[in-house]
Amino acid sequence: EVKEDNLVYFQESYDACRQAFLEEAGKVKGKYDQAELFPVRIPSQVDQDLIINILYLPPLDSSDRLLILSSGIHGIEGFTGSAVQQMSLEELINEDVLSGMGVLMIHGINPFGFKYHRRCTENNVDLNRNSGTDPSLFETRNPGYGALYDMLNPEGPASLSSMRNQFFYLVAISKMLKESMSVLRQAVLQGQYEYPEGVYFGGMNFEPQIDSLARILPEYLSEYRTILAIDLHTGYGFRRVLHLFPNPVEDLSLKAKTEAVFEGHRIDWGDSDDFYTILGGFADSFLGGINPEATYLYMVFEWGTYDTQKTFGSLKALQTIINENQGFHYGYKNARQQEKIERRMFEAYYPDSDAWRSEVMESGRNMLKEALVNYGSMER
Repeated sequence: EVKEDNLVYFQESYDACRQAFLEEAGKVKGKYDQAELFPVRIPSQVDQDLIINILYLPPLDSSDRLLILSSGIHGIEGFTGSAVQQMSLEELINEDVLSGMGVLMIHGINPFGFKYHRRCTENNVDLNRNSGTDPSLFETRNPGYGALYDMLNPEGPASLSSMRNQFFYLVAISKMLKESMSVLRQAVLQGQYEYPEGVYFGGMNFEPQIDSLARILPEYLSEYRTILAIDLHTGYGFRRVLHLFPNPVEDLSLKAKTEAVFEGHRIDWGDSDDFYTILGGFADSFLGGINPEATYLYMVFEWGTYDTQKTFGSLKALQTIINENQGFHYGYKNARQQEKIERRMFEAYYPDSDAWRSEVMESGRNMLKEALVNYGSMER
């Protein structure tokens, strides 16, 4: 069922999403004297109008709890993240919520990828493999990725009709016969720091937006004793299903508190065969390191598109990312191939389906409502 009221939160460009977010954020800011709404401009060699917007709503009553809701760490996923943030501002963030917690919204963390329809920054960096507070991250080696390099990073103009693409599934399945799907998934997706032209490249230093946020956010996070961060994503998992998808948490107390916030819902902790762990994640490695004295809980909301927990869906998604990355670096065989590859990229992260978008809003609204109630009433 498609509910038309759910579709009003979706826009089709970075500029339109940003404007819609600013309008909703401005309405909320106008209600509360201490609220702040400000831009963070990201330096760029190609576009001087790339901006992250931050809305901070302090608690109305004395409270040591903060909710962070962030979007667009993978740029093209920002369309859906922005829609969920707009809905939250209009429908969910009210005096009852703000009486028990502060709220911090970060909109469009990767504005280049958002605007130009990539997951990565203009430096080809996957920000969700680039985030953290310890630069030793960039010394990490991923030998499994190196073994798959030729399959993952073809050269020359991108074309879906190339021999490499025609035989992609056969090559991938042959790799699977040697290793399990879970081993291959982990090798590809955890992140790599050796091949700047490659997919899932985590960079060789922190990207400008991570540096900027590292200077700005401590002022807002330092006063809180308990922080819940929710990072909004699309792509991985079963189509139209909202997955709760964090890295594994070793601290059993933190794990229990996280499960209490999302009570009644399955959490895929990243250590099962169907999921994977990442390095340099924004919600866990970066935000979690800003105020290490706080009780820090985090969750990734991820809405599936390609049924990537099935073998064919997983390989289709990987092929889509490979083709898009190849086109970015080497161009496309012709305009028709560029159109096809770019359309596939959108379908992988922002499907042109009213049913998908309506269901995203339904599940996102319901999950956030429950999380806000549970988090607000959680024992210290």
